[in-house]
Amino acid sequence: MPVVKVKNKFQVTIPAEIRNNAQIKEGDILEVTGKNKPTVFKSKIVLDRESIDAAVNEGLKNYKDGRTIGPFKSVEEFKATLKK
Repeated sequence: MPVVKVKNKFQVTIPAEIRNNAQIKEGDILEVTGKNKPTVFKSKIVLDRESIDAAVNEGLKNYKDGRTIGPFKSVEEFKATLKK
């Protein structure tokens, strides 16, 4: 098990083996949780609220305008429709 040292400003370097296994890259955002022990780091994705709202509104407009397909009886039927 890798061991790390806490540096000034409480910084630690995540060992390469751990970074590679967790696919952590420079600039990624991690959520840190834990009271006492263990401390857990989880990768997080930050989304822009305006982008989400725009995508939802576009989907609702498509639905209202009748630009939908389905429902499907199976995954195979869904896949076949995508290939058309």
